[in-house]
Amino acid sequence: MDLNKIYFEDCLETMNRMPDNFLDCIVTSPPYFNAAKKYQRGTGVHYVKDVGEPMYTMLDVFELSLTKLKDNGFFCINLGYSYGETGVMRPFHVMDRAQRLGLFVVDVIIWKKRNPIPLQRRLTNSFEYIFVLSKHPNNKYPSSDRIGYKHNFIETSVKSGKGHSAVYPIEVPRFCIDVFSNENDLIYDPFMGSGTTALACAEMNRNYIGSDIASQYVDMANNRIEEYKLKSQSKLF
Repeated sequence: MDLNKIYFEDCLETMNRMPDNFLDCIVTSPPYFNAAKKYQRGTGVHYVKDVGEPMYTMLDVFELSLTKLKDNGFFCINLGYSYGETGVMRPFHVMDRAQRLGLFVVDVIIWKKRNPIPLQRRLTNSFEYIFVLSKHPNNKYPSSDRIGYKHNFIETSVKSGKGHSAVYPIEVPRFCIDVFSNENDLIYDPFMGSGTTALACAEMNRNYIGSDIASQYVDMANNRIEEYKLKSQSKLF
């Protein structure tokens, strides 16, 4: 399997081709669940745990990560929540399913947004979670000997991207990659989108592999990485 490449395909196809114990770290921000869609029949308010195809894809990714991640590897997943369809607890339901499959939740990072979308009649939702999973509960953090005293908190602004509705800020994957991997490690993003994780890897001397089912996002991600490489080369002359 080629490194430093984004594959235009379903992430499950990419992961199934990987050898076992292949990945050092997974860093991803999966598509938001469609909170406006009612996933159960009938009327009234439903307390929704399983939320259609996005949940089932995540369960498959979690299960495959048990063999594709190295024993000392980590899985960082960014999950937000919504008030629709009783979705406030949804990130924890996703984590509950991951734990049932055999992964351990070893840390939680809070991403505080400086510019959240303001809400009326509800508290403005100004943060998201990054859950850190591993195959073993006592795995040593790769950064433990070099980063010193570091909080589990990121504060940055929400980014807007041309052609992509949900570009997460590069500070999020940078933080995760810094803490949970070393230089030259292999990072995988199963929902690569506009390529933010890959761009952070390029900046931080990590190898990457990504997957996305939208060809326009694969093109966008590759263009961002090429632009970064050109800028980096121009600084050398």
